[in-house]
Amino acid sequence: MIKIIDNFFEDILFKNIKNHITTKLFFTPRYLNYTKEKNKNTTYGMRFQLKEDPNLLKTFITQAEKKFNIKIKETLFDSGIDIRNLENFIPHDDVQLGAKINILVMLKGPTAVTNGTVFYYGTEDNFELDIHVGFRENRAILFPSGWIHSAHANNQPNLKRYTASLFIKDYEE
Repeated sequence: MIKIIDNFFEDILFKNIKNHITTKLFFTPRYLNYTKEKNKNTTYGMRFQLKEDPNLLKTFITQAEKKFNIKIKETLFDSGIDIRNLENFIPHDDVQLGAKINILVMLKGPTAVTNGTVFYYGTEDNFELDIHVGFRENRAILFPSGWIHSAHANNQPNLKRYTASLFIKDYEE
């Protein structure tokens, strides 16, 4: 099950969120959970954890409930806003976090097929590209946390995007 919603936020609210995330938040480097080395190959960007801004987290939860017609009971601590450089990609799932579903919201970046999110078919040891969702500001994707996915790699130097990830541990449809 994958659901895609364009125009996730109303225009004025989206403009305010973009301004807020680009001028008011403090981002810290993030590395893959299973790695001991901290280098270019194990980083997935910079993250601001939404728990640090309860009003912003509430805004994302309220909108996700409205647009995807679900009731979110619990999000995980690692939900956040990411800035990613798209030079490399790291296929992964988010089951180890304890999430059941993810909601990825594309917030700021160039609209393109080549800087979106890709999903894979198969197991973590043997998988192939299956679905590609291009990047479009104000687009949200809901998908099972067990799906292997990654940012789409792009060879354009210094191409960055802002996205929000809600890791949802418990919800009702």
